[in-house]
Amino acid sequence: MSTLLWLLSFVLHGVLLYAVIILYTRFSALKETERQQKKILEETENTLAAFLLELKEENERLEDTKSRADQDPGAEDARPRPEPQKEPDIPDHMEKLISATERAESEENSGAPSFEERVSELYEQGLTPAEIARRMKSGKTEIELFLKFRGKAVKDS
Repeated sequence: MSTLLWLLSFVLHGVLLYAVIILYTRFSALKETERQQKKILEETENTLAAFLLELKEENERLEDTKSRADQDPGAEDARPRPEPQKEPDIPDHMEKLISATERAESEENSGAPSFEERVSELYEQGLTPAEIARRMKSGKTEIELFLKFRGKAVKDS
């Protein structure tokens, strides 16, 4: 009888040892996956930051080109300008968005501080991203991403 109990004990110990080994390998695979995902996340953030920087530089170049064209109206392109197309009927909600965008552009051009400047100023005053988002009527995630890409640590996640 004791031999049977000893044999059963060894079998159970073997099964438990095998289970521990399997759990350890799965745990180490999970840790490796986590490391890879962190690396991918960092690469994605860097790519987005580079893309935003390129967009900003391109926007500045376009604004410089536009301002030069506005300053020197006599030097027009030799290319014929396309005739303005007749606008199709636009839904009301789209017209509201367009007018809001035009208002924002006119405010931006009138010397009012830009969105980025206002967000940075509010953040430096000690407001959290959620409070800034409320004041700017913008999304909290947008504000957090803006601050993150500007190299400012987010106090309240």
